[in-house]
Amino acid sequence: MSKSRRSGRAAWAALALLVGAAPGCAGPSGWTYEKPRATPAQIDHDMTACRKLAPSPNPFRIFQEEKVDRDAYNRCMKSRGYDVKPPS
Repeated sequence: MSKSRRSGRAAWAALALLVGAAPGCAGPSGWTYEKPRATPAQIDHDMTACRKLAPSPNPFRIFQEEKVDRDAYNRCMKSRGYDVKPPS
């Protein structure tokens, strides 16, 4: 395994520990998604799946956060058992 691949995996492992230490996950938009006993891997899987299911209809969005239809994304996360909280 290459050195860059190992450091990349170490970074993901550190991120997983940080996410796992929190009861939920907040995205850059400020929305919070909480699900009791969800593992970091499960949260990441669910967020990725919902991002794929909720693309923004606007093709001119530049930033990743803007490329998601927020209402559809939130409905998807709720359907997967998450408590969805808007930015405060």
